[in-house]
Amino acid sequence: MSSADDVPVAVEIVDPPDSIVVGDTVPVGVRALNRSGDSIPGAALSLISLDPDSIAVPPGQLAVVGLVQGGGRIVAKAGDLPSDPLRILIR
Repeated sequence: MSSADDVPVAVEIVDPPDSIVVGDTVPVGVRALNRSGDSIPGAALSLISLDPDSIAVPPGQLAVVGLVQGGGRIVAKAGDLPSDPLRILIR
């Protein structure tokens, strides 16, 4: 059983990079928020690339890798709950 404090109602990407360089692996901060707006410690979080030909997410990591110049979008998830998509410039 979980309390309401453990139930995510929002997922956000925190201090995202403005841009990354092709080939670099850059960590991405992600947090799940409960109904009070507090972070949920230990929440299971993941990142997903919406543009896998441009930007990759290494398996099991909260990080991104630029694959080609241009841009790519990612989304963070806590279970089935997604964040807003984020576009990252790839140089």
